Amino acid sequence: MKVCAIDIGTNSIRYLLCDVNDGNIQKIQKEVEITRLGEGISKTGKLNSNAVQRSIEVIERFVRKAQEEGAEFIYSFATSAIRDAKNKEVFIDHLSRLGLDLDILDGETESFFGYIGAVKGANKENVLVLDIGGGSTELAYKGREFVKESFDIGAVKLTEQFIKADPPTPEEYDEIRLHIIDILVNSIEKYKEIKNVVGIGGTITSLAAVSQQLEVYSQEKVHGYELKKEEIKRILDKFMSVTLEERKNIPGLQPQRADIIIAGTTILLTILEMLNQKEITVSEWDNLEGSVLYKFGNVHL
Repeated sequence: MKVCAIDIGTNSIRYLLCDVNDGNIQKIQKEVEITRLGEGISKTGKLNSNAVQRSIEVIERFVRKAQEEGAEFIYSFATSAIRDAKNKEVFIDHLSRLGLDLDILDGETESFFGYIGAVKGANKENVLVLDIGGGSTELAYKGREFVKESFDIGAVKLTEQFIKADPPTPEEYDEIRLHIIDILVNSIEKYKEIKNVVGIGGTITSLAAVSQQLEVYSQEKVHGYELKKEEIKRILDKFMSVTLEERKNIPGLQPQRADIIIAGTTILLTILEMLNQKEITVSEWDNLEGSVLYKFGNVHL
């Protein structure tokens, strides 16, 4: 069965076309377009019309591509930006005209989908899955019970809240870090015995690409890459030492992500420090694959 999934996130719209058979998926194509749908939402509480238009154009193209490729089902879901937007109905109306019935995920379901995809892709057990998005960050772990949590911190959201200088000042970095700690401090203790952390989302895959100085992004080289905490610190120091325009030229970093990468990297580094973890395994399998496995592959954890 050929299936398409479209993830409508705060920072990017992502597309997966795959074949699903007996609880397994074979990926045919995976794409991402940065549209910054959640631009300004942390300040206004509303989607702005330019961001909506950019996103709808990309979704329309993805839907057309899926139809041309013979997808039997197109499943679309939205996360933090649409969860938070007071005027989300405007966006939903646009999608209904494309024939899409949008599923607005709560934080727990978003975390659950990410866990399914990452665990399947990493082929590891006893892992904590960390998903850093544009508007929120999720943690998921299956031990004696299944813990799935979503926190109101994301790369776009924290950039808009805290970063004014270019490059950001040490004081701004400290403010972001203390805010993250404040949000997570009452939840992090339950995860400290976990041996392996698997990371998903654009911040983490970008750091893997930067670490390898990839001029052309490679899913194969990024998936399974081990990012050491000391390497993340080194890369963050590099990001903090240059202007936005200079960051756009760093090999491995998408220019459209250069403005939010410092906040995203700070989230990752702070969480690893709070967990006393020395490294994180990067996964290209994430909530796109997880949503397909759950919805169409009969994979339930």
